[in-house]
Amino acid sequence: MSIMRTDEQIDALEILKSVVKTTHFYSAMSEQLTQESVGALLADIATKREAYIAPLEQVVKQLHELPAAPDADEEWLEELGGKIAKLLSGDSRAAVLERCIEKDDVLAKLLKEAELGDKEPEFKRLIGELEGHLAETRERIRASE
Repeated sequence: MSIMRTDEQIDALEILKSVVKTTHFYSAMSEQLTQESVGALLADIATKREAYIAPLEQVVKQLHELPAAPDADEEWLEELGGKIAKLLSGDSRAAVLERCIEKDDVLAKLLKEAELGDKEPEFKRLIGELEGHLAETRERIRASE
């Protein structure tokens, strides 16, 4: 691991962290909404998203970088924010789903702006798959509202 990182390394690390964070967020929010049908939906999305973590970690390693975990304190604060939104909102379900979409928008922006060199076709393939997953997730969330 070098101190100077390439754009590909930075992008791969940030995407990996965002996928981990959103997976954890969906999982935490599914636990908050277990009494509603949307809880199962969020758990399913978290499970599907979790499948991208190991391949992204491999891409990061192929780029000669070490996979980094997201900041645990930041994740905890984001989950707490989701729980507070649920408690304070008249429609807790809608508030949580909106927070999920906001988190996915951040990930979608990272994917769209990723610097893709010709060296890593696996990275390009994963980004394409993740973009498809995000589109499907948005459709599923909108359909459940």
